[in-house]
Amino acid sequence: MLAEFAGGTITAALYLDGGDAQFAGTYEVRIYVGGDSGAGTLMSSQTFEIAGTEETAGYVTIVLDTPVEVTGDENIWVMYYQDGSVQYPAIAMTDVLENPNDRWIFVEGYGWLDLATVGGSGWTWMTWAFVDGVDVIGENTQEVNVYPNPTSNFVTVQANGMNHITVLNTIGQVVYDVDVDGSIQSLDMSQYGAGVYMVRVATENGVGVQRVVVK
Repeated sequence: MLAEFAGGTITAALYLDGGDAQFAGTYEVRIYVGGDSGAGTLMSSQTFEIAGTEETAGYVTIVLDTPVEVTGDENIWVMYYQDGSVQYPAIAMTDVLENPNDRWIFVEGYGWLDLATVGGSGWTWMTWAFVDGVDVIGENTQEVNVYPNPTSNFVTVQANGMNHITVLNTIGQVVYDVDVDGSIQSLDMSQYGAGVYMVRVATENGVGVQRVVVK
């Protein structure tokens, strides 16, 4: 899938702040090139902070000080590292697209493993990398509107060509997961506790995520 990005440059990465103190801490994004069953050569690394509050919940863009060239014929590894002080290293969710490339985890002393083999069956990390600040490696982005927001009951989800909606809480647990068909869908958020939720919408053109605050 990297052939279409050949000649481009990875300029930024994306991390989802779950809006919960369990995610707060110092992280490092690392970009590796090459390697089939494990990361190859480290080409770029950069630290960033996650506050883990309701006010900061949402996607955090990390602009790389050292961009990485994409040749199109070598694997790209986008890794988020933390030293164990953070309870949840990154938000994961039900693997709607069934892409095993998004399920790798490296546990110290055990090497690279598929999440499906260590108790995370069917889950995928919600992490991305941007080529030339526009294109996305991992999943395409799609415009999604969710309103009213904040809410205490129903919200309307609107996007062209929707086929699946997933709602996640702040620690990445799936609280709602359903196939849909159309451009408008109503969700009853009153059944969940107050807090921040991520509404992930898969469409025929890509995937979009919106944060929703339930009062």
